[in-house]
Amino acid sequence: MNLKRFNDWSYLVLFLALSFPLLLVAQPTIQDCLGAIPVCQDFYSESQSPSGSGSIQNEIPNGQTCTDGESNSIWYVFTASQNGFLGFIITPNNLNDDYDWALFDLTNGNCSNLNANTLVSCNAAGGSGCHGRTGCSASGVSNWVPGGCGGSGPINSLVPMQAGNTYVLMVSNWTGSNSGYTLDFSESTGLGVFDETPPLVESVTNLPQSCGDQTMQVTFNELIQCTSLANSAFQLAGPGGPYTLTASASACSSGGEQTSSLTLQINPPIQALGDYTLSIVPVAPTDLLDLCDNQTEDYVFNFSVGIPLPIAIDIGQDTSLVCVGDQLVLDASAAGTGFLWEDGSTNPTLTVSNAGIYRVTVTDACGVGEDAVEVFVQQQPPTVNFGPDQLLCSGDDIRLNADNGLAFYQWQNNTTQPTLLVNTTGDYAVTVTNGCGVVEEAINITFVPALNLNLATEYVLCLDDTLKIDVERPFASYQWADGSVAPQKNITADGSFAVTVTTLCERYEAAFNSIFLVDPVLDFGKDLVLCPNDTLVLSPGIPGAAYQWQDGSTANDYRVTTPGTYQVTVTTACNVLADAVVIDYLLPITTNLGRDTFLCAEEPYLLDAGTEVTADYEWENGDQVARRLVFGPGAYSVTVTSVCETVIDTLQIAVCEICKVYMPNVFSPNEDGVNDRLVAQSPCGLDAFSLEIYDRWGNQLYQSNNPADGWNGKVKGRPAPEGAYVWMIGYTVTENGYPRRAQQRGEVVIIR
Repeated sequence: MNLKRFNDWSYLVLFLALSFPLLLVAQPTIQDCLGAIPVCQDFYSESQSPSGSGSIQNEIPNGQTCTDGESNSIWYVFTASQNGFLGFIITPNNLNDDYDWALFDLTNGNCSNLNANTLVSCNAAGGSGCHGRTGCSASGVSNWVPGGCGGSGPINSLVPMQAGNTYVLMVSNWTGSNSGYTLDFSESTGLGVFDETPPLVESVTNLPQSCGDQTMQVTFNELIQCTSLANSAFQLAGPGGPYTLTASASACSSGGEQTSSLTLQINPPIQALGDYTLSIVPVAPTDLLDLCDNQTEDYVFNFSVGIPLPIAIDIGQDTSLVCVGDQLVLDASAAGTGFLWEDGSTNPTLTVSNAGIYRVTVTDACGVGEDAVEVFVQQQPPTVNFGPDQLLCSGDDIRLNADNGLAFYQWQNNTTQPTLLVNTTGDYAVTVTNGCGVVEEAINITFVPALNLNLATEYVLCLDDTLKIDVERPFASYQWADGSVAPQKNITADGSFAVTVTTLCERYEAAFNSIFLVDPVLDFGKDLVLCPNDTLVLSPGIPGAAYQWQDGSTANDYRVTTPGTYQVTVTTACNVLADAVVIDYLLPITTNLGRDTFLCAEEPYLLDAGTEVTADYEWENGDQVARRLVFGPGAYSVTVTSVCETVIDTLQIAVCEICKVYMPNVFSPNEDGVNDRLVAQSPCGLDAFSLEIYDRWGNQLYQSNNPADGWNGKVKGRPAPEGAYVWMIGYTVTENGYPRRAQQRGEVVIIR
């Protein structure tokens, strides 16, 4: 039987014992949920029924079950190992005794959760005809029977059970006699109530992590009898042994008879880092038994102890050597058994003769430690190295550093500081002297001048001239677009040229054109006529020239956007030219057929597409005239084309709209829902409406301004007599987008 869900009971006892050490902790008995009898057989016989409610009072809160709490009770516990139905019969030895019972599902709880939420089935039937046998059987029809004999009787229906669920049964002797009873589980089907499964080790926790740790925790998947905890069943193998293990359980120490968790005490404590094996192997038949005397299966658990303890190591304080070559012995032998210095050596000592930081790592079976010391050298021969001669950029500076600490300095300019700021071209030298020696160092520093080049983008010369370009600069290299590398170039013909001049400090790139003038020509051509919104750019296109336009502007090009006369004077290195042109603009097409309109029958409509500019016309029907007369509704369009543009205009002519208003000449106001009112009828909206009704003598009988109301044939609330009546209506309708006011009159006859 699997009872792993009842770990918390033992923990509760331990908690009480540890939290209130001065109090006498009540030990659970079979009359308490925590002391429940494990179900390991079909049949139980209790020759005497105990009195009272056990050591733990008020386990079942009032009103949570059908029973009157627990009276003279005995508790039973089991975990189902198969799905099925639970059936049992409680038979009093004295059939006049009244036994009640309650069954709880504590799969997800413990003995502190005995309430209506965990209650599965309950029977408290009693009284004449209901004493005697009680329980769960196939003949039962309920799972809740309160006290008295008025319910469904002392037998409940079978209880569905699920494998792995844990249940407790409380049997209460309400009569209070001591005659006892028998409890028979044989009617259970497919349940596997009885535990024949050996317990297993569920987990090993609280494992040792470092040397000196001496406990670990073992948890079983069900309760183990305290009397079966044997130290011989536990073995630990690993470095630093042999080890002995002592098993203890707080629940057992507090007087309990069962536990699912125990503590193993390791003696001696863990001695070394490494891999360990815990073996749990029962030796005797009485070792590690569950509540139904099944013996725990063998279990082997491997684990590693791998967290090293810090080793206190001290190889001394930071120190100094007087001179280079002096020796200092660093000693780490006071702690650990293994040594590793930063240089890879493994001796316990290290001899050093140079400045630096020296580190050592010390290890033993249980841990690791590290220490470091910094060694200083008080005095060394001076060293100075300026490196190779340098080229620097104009405007830069450099500080030459000969600093050697406590020393004497002599520069070529007789200054005596450790450093010298240099910002001019020259040779620089220093002599440094200290107690360990003398050193001299020199360097040449040259500052590269700026290029200061600014070539034009265009050079214009007269025919037979020569263009001479010279970009030579100190410390520069040259690269022309044609592959030549000389700093000078002589040019005698039109062309495009590019050159790159490069120094250590900068790069200059230039591109330019050379133009040699050969009798330039200035001619704008004939006067022009442009289309509306057109733009014309007048561009003489004479390279290397100066321009003077009619408005005084001097740009190379002139943009024309309005009619007028445009003139330019062009001056080159070799001559002066002038020209003028007249520019005019055509008018735009102004065709406009107007907005969409209506056309009534037999009324012609003139469509006029005429415009001021000479143009061609084409209508949608193929006509090619500027004006067109139409006689009916429709969609009309015209395409007007000039030399500059094409314009399309359209016009929609709709059918003339006429709104008619109809008044019936007879109606029957008899309230039958048909033709009961005289109402003006029209497909158009009626605004400023009025309806008036008169009798034959000219008396006004009815008036309304709402066209939806209508006359109901009554006068002052009474039906008007049958006969003829005169109606008059006035209204305003909107036709073709315009309002029209109208009035009508006529007769209507009332029939009933």
